[in-house]
Amino acid sequence: MNTLSTAVQIGRYTLRNRMVMAPMTRSRANDDGVQSELAVTYYRQRATAGLIVTEGVFPSAMGKGYVRTPGIYSDEQVAAWKKVTEAVHAEGGRIFMQLMHTGRISHPSMLPGGALPVAPSAIKPAGQSFTAAGMMDYVTPRALETAEVADVVAEYRQATRRALEAGFDGVELHAASGYLPEQFLASGSNQRSDQYGGSIPNRARFILEVLGAMIAEAGGDRVGIKISPEMGFNDIKDDTPVETYTYLVRQLAPLGLAYLHVAKFQPEYDYHGALRPLFNGAYILGGGQTRESGEQRIAAGEADAVAYGSAFLANPDLPRRFALNAPLNTPNPALFYAPGAQGYIDYPALDDTPSNRALRIHAYGGVEVMGWDEVPMPQPGPGEVMVRVAAAGVNGLDWKIRDGLVKDIFQLPLPATLGLELAGEVVAVGDGVDSFVAGDRVFGALGGLGAYASYVAVAASKLAPTPAAIEDATAAAIPVASMTAWQALFETGQLQRGETVLIHGAAGGVGSYAVQFAKQAGVRVLATAQGRNADLLRSLGADEVIDYKTTRFEDVAKDVDLVFDLVGGETLDRSWQVLSPQGRIVSIAAPDIVQRTPAGRRGTWHTTHPDGELLARIAKQVANGELTVVVSELVAAGEAAAAIERNKTGHGAGKTVICF
Repeated sequence: MNTLSTAVQIGRYTLRNRMVMAPMTRSRANDDGVQSELAVTYYRQRATAGLIVTEGVFPSAMGKGYVRTPGIYSDEQVAAWKKVTEAVHAEGGRIFMQLMHTGRISHPSMLPGGALPVAPSAIKPAGQSFTAAGMMDYVTPRALETAEVADVVAEYRQATRRALEAGFDGVELHAASGYLPEQFLASGSNQRSDQYGGSIPNRARFILEVLGAMIAEAGGDRVGIKISPEMGFNDIKDDTPVETYTYLVRQLAPLGLAYLHVAKFQPEYDYHGALRPLFNGAYILGGGQTRESGEQRIAAGEADAVAYGSAFLANPDLPRRFALNAPLNTPNPALFYAPGAQGYIDYPALDDTPSNRALRIHAYGGVEVMGWDEVPMPQPGPGEVMVRVAAAGVNGLDWKIRDGLVKDIFQLPLPATLGLELAGEVVAVGDGVDSFVAGDRVFGALGGLGAYASYVAVAASKLAPTPAAIEDATAAAIPVASMTAWQALFETGQLQRGETVLIHGAAGGVGSYAVQFAKQAGVRVLATAQGRNADLLRSLGADEVIDYKTTRFEDVAKDVDLVFDLVGGETLDRSWQVLSPQGRIVSIAAPDIVQRTPAGRRGTWHTTHPDGELLARIAKQVANGELTVVVSELVAAGEAAAAIERNKTGHGAGKTVICF
C-alpha cells in the first residue's frame, strides 16, 4: 500500500498526500528580502506536495540571519509572496510560511543600522555567518531586555497577519536549528534570571507566547511548529533535552495546533516515540527519510506525514516519482544557496508522458483506505477503446464496496480502483473497433470497477457517443443510474402501461430517472422521498410524493403492481403489504431479497448490464430535453473520497459527479 499517497487531515485542511516539502533556505531573494519571480516557479513546480513549508522567512528586519533570504513585514515582500501562493493554489497545492527569527545567528552587516543581533543572553555562538561579503565570525549578541520580549512576540503576530494577507494557508514557527525560539529554550544559550530564564517552564515561555500570538491571528488549526531536539546546529546546547522537550510538547497539546513537525537527525534517544503520544494533532516526522522509511513510519502509526528536504529540492515531482518508484535526481549542494536559476528551478521532472492516476482502495474500511495512486497506462485490447476520463459519476456501490459490505458478492483483488461510469474522450482504439475514432466524446458504464482513473480501457460496445449538447459532467451522471432505472423497471420488473409503481428513494440518481421513465410509459407513479424533494419529483412526473419522515407509505400506497426498492432494510420488509395480488418487488438495495420474500410473493434482485444502444437512446432523450439529468454536486478529483463518503451519509437529490 502506498501510504504516502493517501490523504491526511492537517489542521483545517485535507491534504492530497502525506509528503511535506520541508523548509529549506534557498537564498534567492533580493537585499530587501523580496522574493524574485524565480521563487514563483520554484514553489509552483513542487505544488504536488501534500503541504509545502517555505524556507525560513524573517518576521522583522532584526530577524534576518542570512544573505538573500526573504522577509514578510513590508508591502513589497507581501506582494511578492502573494504571487507564490497564487501559483501554488492554482496547482491545487497547500503552502505554509515558516517564520524564522535567527536571533544571535546573524551579523550586524545584515541588520538595520549595523545593530547587534539580539538573543536571550549575550553569549557568542561558535561559527560563522553567511553574509554578502562571505563567511564572517559571529559576534556577541545583545541580550533582550524583559520589556523587549513582548515586542518580538508582537513581530511574530504581525508576520502571521501579513502571511495570511499574502495568501498562505498557515504558518509554522521555526523553533529548531538554534534560532531565537530555541535559544530561549536551551539552557546553554539562555542564562536569564527573569521569567524567561532558569527553569524549563520559564525557558519555554517565549515559544508559548509566540505561538499564542500566532494563534490569535490565524487560529490554532493554521499554525504549526518545528522542533529538532539535540540537533546541535548553530552551537545550541541544553543540559536536559529530554525533560525540556517533553515539557514543551506537553504544553503544546491544548493549543489545538495544526501539526507538530519533529526533525530528528543524530540523537540516540527515541524522541519520536516519546513525543508523538504527547501531541494530539498531526505529527510530521522529518530528518533523512526515504520513500521506504516514510511508508514504514506512516504504516506503523509513527507519523501522519513525512517531511522531505533535499529530495523535494532536486525532484519537483517527488510524489509522482515515489508513486512510480522512479529514480531520483541528485541534489547539488554547491548550488543550494547560489543566486540565480541554476540549481533552483532547473531540476528536471519526469518526461511529459501522460501519467495515469487512479482512486484505489487498499483494504476494506472508511475514507482512510482510499488514495490516488500512479498506475500503469492501460492499452486497449481487441474491441476496446482507451478513454481519457473527463468526469465520473459517484454511486452507492462505491462506498458499499469500500466498506466491505458486498465483498462476498463482489470479490476483488486489492488494491482495486473504484468507479462504475465515466465520460471522456477516446484517445486510442483497439483492433476491430470501427464505431469510434480518437477524438470522439463518449460515455458509458464499465460493467465493473475502474472508472476513477485518468485513463480507462473499456469495450466499445459499452459506450455511446456523447451528444454535442451534453457536457461531460452531465454525461457522467447518466449511464449507471439511467440504465439501472430502465432495465429494472421494464426488463426485470416487466412494468406495463396502466400499472402503478412505488419508487423508494426516488430523489436519488436512479430514482429520478425511474420516475421519468415510468411516467413516459403511462404508469401511475408513487414516490417516497424527503419532503424537501417533493417539488422536484412532481416536476419529473411523480403523481404522488410520500414524505417518509412524516408519513408511513403503507398508509397511502395500495394495490401497487411494482415496488422499485432503492432503500432496502425495513422499507423493503414493509413493502410486501402494499402489493396487488400480482404485485412484485425489484430491489437494487437488498442482495438477499430472495431469502426475504414471503411465500407466494415475487421478489427479484436486479443487476444492471452495460448496453451501448440503450444508452444512446437515453442520451438522445437528454439532448432533446425529454429527460432531465439531476446532478447534486460537481467535485474535483481531490475531493472524490469525501464525496463518496457523503453519498453514504446522505446527500442532495440526484448524482454527484467527479471532474478530472
